[in-house]
Amino acid sequence: MSHKFDPEFWNYAKLISGTLRHGMPLENVVELVNRMELNLESINNWKAGVARALKRYIPDGTNAAGKCSNCGSEQVMYQEGCLTCKSCGSSKCG
Repeated sequence: MSHKFDPEFWNYAKLISGTLRHGMPLENVVELVNRMELNLESINNWKAGVARALKRYIPDGTNAAGKCSNCGSEQVMYQEGCLTCKSCGSSKCG
């Protein structure tokens, strides 16, 4: 174990790494990370950074779970690491 990481961060990193190594689709890993309920602000900032970094590697056009926050359409996909609505063009990054 690296002595530079907080043990909690290190354990979450191992969990994410394991899911990727065992073939979980990247968009599902991002969803898993986003749904983690964490109490500390620092770990939540880390979580957001990990999700943002992983989204960059999801192929453009990959369908995303959920609905568009602008129009309610379920036609949401990843485009350049952002969630983009096919119906209204709304985009959410980060």
